[in-house]
Amino acid sequence: MHAAEKGLAKIGCPKVNLQIRATNDSVVEFYRTLGYNIEERISLGKRLDNAG
Repeated sequence: MHAAEKGLAKIGCPKVNLQIRATNDSVVEFYRTLGYNIEERISLGKRLDNAG
């Protein structure tokens, strides 16, 4: 992650946004240990097939 962040910063990317499931506590904690903060957002999606 540090290498990816460094590379993105080098090309001028000002911010990284991640989407993970709110129930995935271990991944939430992993990213929090890397300095990521939880930001209140709404993510919307719509399946266009018959799978759900």
